Amino acid sequence: MVKSARVQSEKYPTDSFTILDGRCHLFRRENSSYWWCGFHHKGKYLRSSTKQFTPAAAEVFAREWYFKKQNEIAGGKIANPSHTFEKVSKLAVEHYRTLVDRKLRSPVTLEGIESILRSRVSPYFKKLLVAEIDNTTWHSFKTHILEKYPNASRGTLHQYKNAVRVVLNEAFRRGLIKQVPVFKDEYSSRKIEHARPWFDSNEYKRLHTAILAHANRLKKTDKLLHKHAMELYDYVIFATNTGMRVGELNNLRFMDIQIVQEKMTGNEVLIISNIRGKRGTGICQSYYGAVAAFRRRIESRGIEKPSKSPEKVFLVHHRTMFNNILENKKLKFSKTVPPSRRDFVSLRATYICFRLLNGVPVYEIANNCRTSVAMIEQSYARHLGGRLMPNINRTASEGWDY
Repeated sequence: MVKSARVQSEKYPTDSFTILDGRCHLFRRENSSYWWCGFHHKGKYLRSSTKQFTPAAAEVFAREWYFKKQNEIAGGKIANPSHTFEKVSKLAVEHYRTLVDRKLRSPVTLEGIESILRSRVSPYFKKLLVAEIDNTTWHSFKTHILEKYPNASRGTLHQYKNAVRVVLNEAFRRGLIKQVPVFKDEYSSRKIEHARPWFDSNEYKRLHTAILAHANRLKKTDKLLHKHAMELYDYVIFATNTGMRVGELNNLRFMDIQIVQEKMTGNEVLIISNIRGKRGTGICQSYYGAVAAFRRRIESRGIEKPSKSPEKVFLVHHRTMFNNILENKKLKFSKTVPPSRRDFVSLRATYICFRLLNGVPVYEIANNCRTSVAMIEQSYARHLGGRLMPNINRTASEGWDY
């Protein structure tokens, strides 16, 4: 009995020892009867209490615990402590910026992602390791947002989710996590698809007239503001005659535009190439009204050779002036129930709705606007309803009125 105790004492020192060729440590803390185990991993010391009083029992626990932790490391459940959300988010933004520089992503989208991360997402997630973020983490963040901002919309939460995904996709791209977690949301009701707010023909005429009248009032009082108002006037006409996105219009150069004569009608239209925006690059054909607006921009800017000029067609984004005119003319909100807020995006929606109402096939509109047929049908066509059906009341014989 005495010999056994001596062997036991020699094998297990009283304070600490190692197993697995020194990879795992066992030790006792002061004022604790339990043995602890731990090991180093990329600058971080992982440890756990064995809940055992004897070193032999602690060794059995430590072996199982060590190999379990190694499996978690291999599976990406344990990340390097330097791989926090805050640090990876900076890497994600840098990578996204390279995509913008290569014309693969929109600078407007990048600006939105940076703003969302900076405002509410990063302050919550910044200290978390990317490998620890999962569906439960997302729902905890969602609860936090709704408690602080009860009126946060479904669309706003979706933007937050996309911002988190951008960071986690970067972590996956760099091999910091083995897979991107799936965030599953449950809603009590089906999402209601509202029509994209647009201007009908009467509203568009009022808007058109109001901007021109505003420019004329400024002509004698402030030449710079008059110049800005005329640029806004041409911007609105250009947008509603091309269906281009806001980001695409902001990137538009004189050299990207060519005036051509339409074969069937003999009217002049614009062929716009190198359209850079949300969907990469593309090309479109304008409606007739855009030609005069383009010529006014050439004359106003004094562009001698438009086909070789890399200058932007529109220099200033006149959001404040545009919103003030909408408010003054009571055009800021649509007549739908519930009302929808109009902005520059409504100009693209106006182009699409005008083309639909004039009988242009959905496929041609989708192709010219660099979007899908499903998007045109879902967000525009089905909300126009009977106005797209000129033959709905056609009958087989006369006198049929019921």
